[in-house]
Amino acid sequence: MDTPSKTSKQVRSKSAKGERPQTEGRRERNKREKVARITAAARTLFHIKGYTETTTQEVAEAADIGAGTLFLYAKSKEDLLILVFKDEMSQLIEEVYGTIRKKAPLLEQTESLFDGFIEYHRRDVVIARALIRELSFSGNPGRRKDVLTIPEAIIEKLVHFVSAAQSRGEIHADIDPVEAARCLFAIYYQQLQTWLGTYVSHSIFKKNMHVLLKFVVDGMSVDGIHKTEPSRNKRTSQNGKK
Repeated sequence: MDTPSKTSKQVRSKSAKGERPQTEGRRERNKREKVARITAAARTLFHIKGYTETTTQEVAEAADIGAGTLFLYAKSKEDLLILVFKDEMSQLIEEVYGTIRKKAPLLEQTESLFDGFIEYHRRDVVIARALIRELSFSGNPGRRKDVLTIPEAIIEKLVHFVSAAQSRGEIHADIDPVEAARCLFAIYYQQLQTWLGTYVSHSIFKKNMHVLLKFVVDGMSVDGIHKTEPSRNKRTSQNGKK
């Protein structure tokens, strides 16, 4: 292996090993520790050098493993990106979810959750763009399980919001919380692509997302449905008079 670069040496000191129960087998523990070192090294290098400038060789050096060993866990830089994203987003989802008012209206809860993710992506738009490409069109079938982990975790939180809104009588009880959550997530993800794809500015992206989310939430809302009934009755009455 080539002599480790200065940056790799700095990163190596930041690569932490994961702690697992003693009952875990040695092979599984070694594998988990290597993944933790690789993820920590890739994350730090991406932040120090940028995603584009970082090489897989540098990540291997920083994680103190051979390039061949790295290939067993991540066959490309895109795979490394998914490892880092999965690790960071898993923590972020819980952090953001914990800050949201539990009795806030469904729309407010949903937008607060998405806003936390949007701010995360704003910190490094280059990485975010590469990430969206990989999430949308994964080049590694073996990585698809990891790719799906984050959307599923986000949808799970949205399901909690929808179910709570039903318990409060805010939205109709016969709505499937999972399907509703998927609709809300689909709006966020599609609109996120328009911003990261540079089709619209950040402000337009946020505005469009709000309009679409409100449209769906209003459609599920008990009050929203009730507000439309008088106008329908009025039209029927007027038509009858004619």
